[in-house]
Amino acid sequence: MLYRTKLLIAACLLLAMSLSAAAFSYWGVAESHRYLIRSRIAHEQLERQLQLSRHSQQLFKAWTDTLLTGLSDRPLGEAYLKKVIESDMSALEELSRREHAIVDPEERRAELAEVHRLAAIRKEYQIALDQLAKVDQLRSRGRPDIAWQNLVELLRGGLDRKLNELIEVAVADETAEVLRIDAAATKLLTRLERISTIHAALALFITLGLAIVLIQGLRAPLAALLHGTRKLAEGDLSYRISVSGKDEFAELGRSFNNMAGDLQDHQKALQDARDNLESIVEERTEELRQANESLRKIDETRRAFFADISHELRTPLTVIRGEGEIALRGRNKRVAEYKHSIERVVEQAKHLSVLVGDLLFIARQGADAAKLKIRPVDVTQLVGSVVGDAKIMAMNKDVGVAFADETPHETIDADPARLRQLLLILLDNAVRYSHAGGKVVVGLSRQNGTVTIRIADTGVGIPQEDLESVFERFRRAGNAAEVNDEGLGLGLPVAKAIVEAHGGKIELESKVGEGTTVLVSLPEQAEGSRA
Repeated sequence: MLYRTKLLIAACLLLAMSLSAAAFSYWGVAESHRYLIRSRIAHEQLERQLQLSRHSQQLFKAWTDTLLTGLSDRPLGEAYLKKVIESDMSALEELSRREHAIVDPEERRAELAEVHRLAAIRKEYQIALDQLAKVDQLRSRGRPDIAWQNLVELLRGGLDRKLNELIEVAVADETAEVLRIDAAATKLLTRLERISTIHAALALFITLGLAIVLIQGLRAPLAALLHGTRKLAEGDLSYRISVSGKDEFAELGRSFNNMAGDLQDHQKALQDARDNLESIVEERTEELRQANESLRKIDETRRAFFADISHELRTPLTVIRGEGEIALRGRNKRVAEYKHSIERVVEQAKHLSVLVGDLLFIARQGADAAKLKIRPVDVTQLVGSVVGDAKIMAMNKDVGVAFADETPHETIDADPARLRQLLLILLDNAVRYSHAGGKVVVGLSRQNGTVTIRIADTGVGIPQEDLESVFERFRRAGNAAEVNDEGLGLGLPVAKAIVEAHGGKIELESKVGEGTTVLVSLPEQAEGSRA
């Protein structure tokens, strides 16, 4: 049963007891008030009946005295007594009406008899008054002897006997009624006292019983909840309250267990988040360390780059300066000697111009600012032309360069000058690092809007540890200097810059002693900047 239902039942019982007590009190007060009113009316009626008996006797005595003495102007004369008796009769009639209005239906018959008796008293009183009035008329006519004789006969015949009997009966009845009403009121008070005692005892027992039941129903679940909250406060989130039943405390216990489960899940989630955060911090720390290491390497590369470029620029500049100084030193030289010096200066200036141009293009491409002169280019024709030039370069080393003539003509958007420079760099490297009797094969293919140029040689190859670094400026593979000491290490970086400026991709596949394969993938629609 729900605890709310228990409280509702208890409240209903207490309300019922309160209402019954209120109803009983109201009934007791109403009955006591009714008996009080009846008692007052009965006492007043008894008092009036006694007064009526006394006044009627005084009236007849006054009439007798008047007839005997002839005097009628005394304070208690018949006129005054008539008024008093009339007042007594009217008061008794009014009290009878009031009593008749408040009595029970069973008592109204007795009240009707009282009303009839009062009417009979009034009738007998009027008869007596009429007889005495006749006697008084005889006396006032001057016949006192006859009046006296009639009065004596009336008194002997019991003029007021019947009236007195009726009044005595009325007094006796009123006395009995007063005693009866007082006894009934006393009985009512005794019964009210007994009922009040029983009702109070019953209310006390019921209240104590309800309190015991409610307290016992509260004590156990509240103790369990208090113990559970203490456990949670101590950090034991695994504690659960044993739940049974379907009342509010059972629902509260289930909610408590759910809350503890949620807290435990949140704590686990926080712990996992903390562990994950620590892992992320470690990863970020490692990434930062690697970034710092990369920056250190970049800085070292930058320093080496400036050292290498300084060295590479110093050589042609030194030659240019030296040739100029030779031309200007000493006596006048022949024209041939001046021409030779100027040719050397122009040659070194061209070399220096190419070097600076390549470095500038690489730098611009690194800043996404390389400019290309894009136009439709027949790649097949361009590759065939460059292969022809490479065959001439390869004649001195006895290296064969082959390109399939049946390759279909492929057209893409590109900068033809830069594309020729790219192919010359790759074919020059392939020929330069191939042994005598080696072979360089050039292939061309198209797939999914991309044209791929494949250049494979049978040269010395590139060590695996150097494959990623050969595209850095002034970096050469470890075995490159052993085969050919010429070269600045700018060929592949320039090649990569040209490919990336066209939105393409360049890849190397190599095995030491077996050769190297270069794959250049170029899109049909160039993504580079147009000049």
